[in-house]
Formats: sequence, C-alpha cells, structure tokens
Amino acid sequence: MATQQTQPQPVIFSYCATFLPREMLHVYRQVTGVRRFENWVLTRTRANAESFPYPRLLVLRKHPLRALRRVWYRAQGRAVPLGGGEVRQALRWAAERQARLLHIYLGSEALRALPLLRAFPGARIVSFHGADLSHEFTPADYARLWPQAELFLCRSESLRRDLLAKGCPADRIRLNYTGVPVPEDVPQRNAPAGRPVRLLQVCRLIEKKGLDVTLHATRRLRDAGVPVRLVLAGAGPAEAALRALVAELGLTKEVHFAGFVTGDALRALYRESDLFLHPSRETSRGDREGIPNSVLEAMAHALPVISTRHSGIPEAITHGVDGLLLEAADPDGLVTNVRSLLATPADYTRISQAARETVIRRFSSACCLDQLERAYGEALCLRSG
Repeated sequence: MATQQTQPQPVIFSYCATFLPREMLHVYRQVTGVRRFENWVLTRTRANAESFPYPRLLVLRKHPLRALRRVWYRAQGRAVPLGGGEVRQALRWAAERQARLLHIYLGSEALRALPLLRAFPGARIVSFHGADLSHEFTPADYARLWPQAELFLCRSESLRRDLLAKGCPADRIRLNYTGVPVPEDVPQRNAPAGRPVRLLQVCRLIEKKGLDVTLHATRRLRDAGVPVRLVLAGAGPAEAALRALVAELGLTKEVHFAGFVTGDALRALYRESDLFLHPSRETSRGDREGIPNSVLEAMAHALPVISTRHSGIPEAITHGVDGLLLEAADPDGLVTNVRSLLATPADYTRISQAARETVIRRFSSACCLDQLERAYGEALCLRSG
C-alpha cells in the first residue's frame, strides 16, 4: 500500500523592519498564528527576543556605511531605506527557500523597501495599520508603491477609505482585522457599587491615545463626587508629560502608572477593572488608529469600553450596543458616558456581554488569521495569472 506523501507548505517571507517592538504583539500573533504556510521572518533589527521568540528568523546584515546613511536620512526626518546589499541578501535567502510570497508589515516600511518589492519574483502583500499613513510620504511616494504588490491589507474600513484617497486601486485592497485571543470562562460583570470605580487604559503613551483627555475626565469625575482609581498600563515618549499633568491636576492618589504590562498581569488588569477608556484621536502628523488591539482585548474580557468615533473604532463598537462612543478630545463627554453607564447597572451588564460576543463573532484570532491566509492564497493566484 502506497504511503501518501504530505505536500510541503508554501514558503512565505514576512518582513518587519524591527522584529519586534513591544507594542506590536498583534503582528507577533499573526506571524506565529499562520498554519497553512511556512512563515519566515525577515528583519533588519532583532528586538525583545525574550518576549517574541521565533525560530525561522533571518536578520539582514547591516550596510558598512549604514551609520553614515542614518545620519544623512535622519537630517531629512526620514528613516533609512533598504540598501542594495540588503536587497540582494533577502533575494538570495528567498531563492534558497523557494519563497513564493513576501508580506511587508507597514506601508511606511514598504516604501523604504521598494527595491525589494520590485525585485521579488513571487507574490507581494503590504499591510497598513494606521500610523503608517502619516504625512512623512508624499502622494508621489504612494504612487510608486501601488504597482508593486498584488494586494494591500488594511486593519479597518476607515483605513480602506484612506488608502483609496491616496490612490490605491480599490480592487486590490482587502480588509484584515488583527484579531485577539478570546479568554474562556469570563463571568458576568456587574456595575461597581460601594467602592471606587476602577478605570483602565492600556496603550502606548503617545499623543493619539488621548491620555490627557482620560486624565482631565478623571479629575472631573473626582470633583463631581465619583470616587475613581485609574491605571495607565503602557510605556512611551509621553510618559514624563503625563506624569507632570497628573501632578498638575492633583491626581497622584487616583492615578497609577503600571508600565508596560503583558501576559497574566495584563489579563488580571482587564479582569479587575470596571471600565476601559480609550479616547483616541488623530494627531497633527496624521497618525491615527486602525482598531486598537487593547480595545478588542478589553471587549473580549467583557470589560465595557468607552472610546471615540475615530478611525476604525466605530467598526468594532456600536454606540449603546457593545460599548459607548464620543467625539475626540471631549473630556466632558467622557465623564457623561462614564456616569451614564455607572447609573444604569442593567445597561452595564448588557453592554459588557455584547462586547464579548462581538469579538467572538468578528475579531477572534482564528477568524482574522483565516482572513490573512485567504489573502495569501489570493495573492499567489493573482501572481500566477
């Protein structure tokens, strides 16, 4: 009886300029979650290896004059693009492994890797996540990118509209939400009573997360007689300014900076909090969200979320159904929504349960990885004609 031979999985290369910043857990989940392809990571810089281990990793050798190139490009406010030697090395590795598809994470990095995209012989995909549609690049830059990939992935319908506005062909855009794991056995939540309200925001400490709005709202809640405690979990360049604002607002007893939190400690924060706040906004440089993963994680834990009508967030939250939404930069609106939810315990419980159901139905890791693998298969078909 003949032994049935297993067909080898198609080989793909996932390019991340740095593998991997701590705040890019969603990319790690995608890279490690792919099942129908043999996924190799191609990178220029290895970072946080203890948090993001990965066996199939290829680190490009740095150009001998890269330090000088970095000085020159940074003087122009730009990141260093891939050099010719890096491109040749990547192509050699791809040929040795018979890689059939190249997936570049972040549109901004794709623009810096245009020579690799042009020379790669297989299918090509570029994924946009939000911040990579900033004002650093011109319409002419994007016009050079669009012919160089079979498909462009985006994390939200809002980003799809942004890509269309920059000239991306509509028939080559595919939606690919970045999903989150859904914890099991999450108990029913009830509105807090007889103790301070535990507020939580989990994010990188940067402008677009609206952390100053969260702090001003916390002060106004306290002044209105609502006892509150706020945990800010994350790290980032705005931390010093935020700590100064906490002192200025007299919130040192109410606000705790938890630093970067992950794993069981993060799950405990979701479990022990009463409300999740995330008043995102677009920055002056055009930096915006896709759909924040921490919002989806909070919803998966049945933690009621109050956020803003910004970018892709309304695609995950329907106001009054599975969360609450307000306009950006509106601390009074944030206060109103917090007090409204606390005053109606039935709505609090209903919204918390609906939030979890939304993630299970549309934003689970399994669902979104299936979207990604279907896009890989489609790109391979398009390339083969």
